[in-house]
Amino acid sequence: MKLNKIRISPHKHSLKKQLMFFLTAVLALLIGLLVFSNIYAAVDSNNKIAASNRRTIDYSVRQIESCLSNVDESMIGLVASSEEYKVLYGGAEPLRAHLASQQLIQQFREYLRIYDFCDAFFIYSVPSNSYRDIFSDKFTYSQKIKIEDWMKNVVSQDAISYSDGWVTREISDQNYLMRFYGGRGCYLIALSTFSTLENVGINIDEQDGQAEITFCSRDGIEINEQHPDIDFTKVLGQEDYVVAGSPRRMILHKDIQKTDVTLCLLVAGSEFFNGLSNMQVFLMCLSFLSVLFIPFALLWVRRSVIQPLNALEKTIADIRAGNLDAEAAPSQIIEFQDVSVTFNDMMKQIKKLKIEAYEREIETQKAQLQYLQLQIRPHFYLNCLKGLYAVAQKQDVEKLQKIILSISSHLRYIFRDQLELVPLHQEVEHIRNYIDIQQLVSAYPPECRIDVPESLENFMIPPLSLSTFVENSIKHRAENQPVIHVKASLLDSGEERFIDLVVQDNGPGYSEQVLRELSSEDQTVYATDHVGIRNIRQRFRLIYGKKVMFAFYNTPCGPVSEIVIPLSGKKKGKSSDDNFNS
Repeated sequence: MKLNKIRISPHKHSLKKQLMFFLTAVLALLIGLLVFSNIYAAVDSNNKIAASNRRTIDYSVRQIESCLSNVDESMIGLVASSEEYKVLYGGAEPLRAHLASQQLIQQFREYLRIYDFCDAFFIYSVPSNSYRDIFSDKFTYSQKIKIEDWMKNVVSQDAISYSDGWVTREISDQNYLMRFYGGRGCYLIALSTFSTLENVGINIDEQDGQAEITFCSRDGIEINEQHPDIDFTKVLGQEDYVVAGSPRRMILHKDIQKTDVTLCLLVAGSEFFNGLSNMQVFLMCLSFLSVLFIPFALLWVRRSVIQPLNALEKTIADIRAGNLDAEAAPSQIIEFQDVSVTFNDMMKQIKKLKIEAYEREIETQKAQLQYLQLQIRPHFYLNCLKGLYAVAQKQDVEKLQKIILSISSHLRYIFRDQLELVPLHQEVEHIRNYIDIQQLVSAYPPECRIDVPESLENFMIPPLSLSTFVENSIKHRAENQPVIHVKASLLDSGEERFIDLVVQDNGPGYSEQVLRELSSEDQTVYATDHVGIRNIRQRFRLIYGKKVMFAFYNTPCGPVSEIVIPLSGKKKGKSSDDNFNS
């Protein structure tokens, strides 16, 4: 029966690799989406908080700019239209300068009440030699003295300019925001502390400690140096908010116009997760922790799926290599356990069926051998009976006794268990015994030359194999005395060794039709012509397989029957080499 070949696609893929890749991709995608969703929610929440704080800082800056602008309008109005300023600017006599300064101080006192973000006003006139000031209650006497001395020194050096706007100046390790109005040695000055400006526009007390204001110079130096843990140069370098400091704070900044100061709003509790609800924070933490789940998931898949598949694959490889006793290992997974049990049961059935098939094949071969042997035996019986009849007719008792003894030995050999092999020397002795019988009963006594090396005498062959060819030589004898040559030799081609068995006689030879019939491989066991030779072919085929070779041909000296048996060929039960050495 011809089996259809199974075509295997060249694009083969491993189920294990595909499963691991698919699981990893799905888990990574789901976890990535979860992390992205939570990060996006956190960023969006922080952006909303930043937008709310941006509105707060914008409002504070507008309030500060509005207050400073109101002071500018009032002070510029005094410089432009006040007679008292003109008196001081023109260098009036001391009494008049004193009265003018007194009138301006009265005006500044009213400004302290109206503009509560201003903490001090000053009048310094070098031409009139007049110096007056007024402070709020937050200054100590020592601070007032230091500020007065600094003002006098700056005015006397004329190291100030109205165009500088509101500028930051450090006096005795304390920073102040001040503005000079006038010029040429006569100035009206407004001063404010940064602690006062912090309360303009935003009430820190209402923020429950969540918000804080600080001021920086335009180059990123914090004026009050209250937050050494924050690098404000990086804060001012960003257009949007920055989260920095310890504890973490959201920091926003905006420049105050007409000043050299930047307002910074620090909102506490503005870390990355603080803008999220408790549930969002929980989900985000869960998404990050779920990354750790990937190795455990892959490990579980490896133990539950990959390892059982590897074990099953190894079992299949062992069976393919010829180990039919290999069994699939048990598994804790129900499905794989069912596969293992089914696979093992299937292999047991296969081994059982294979043994049964092998036994049936052996029985069939035994039956064929027995039938073939039964076909050969009557052939010998008839010939022996004919020989006895011929001698009995001559009433030669002595010869008849010899013939009966020879026939007895002959029958003992052919009635042995023909399913066993015999050494070559026993087959040769049987041929000699048969020739002795023929010499006693034949009118033309045959001559048999046997050439078998001693090294080949123990080579095992089927019984009645060479003797069948010898019998055919006697049966189809020549007109004169038959001469038969039995020869055995060892052939070595360099790659393989052979035993060459040859039977040759001086008869008329095979006809063309007989040669065609003997050379044909399509021969049936149940034949009526050339029974002996056909049976020998069948027996050798059953025992040695297809590697045994037969040759039938004619030579000028007579017909030749030749059997070539490879020593490496396998036989039932053992190899030809074992048979040769036994």
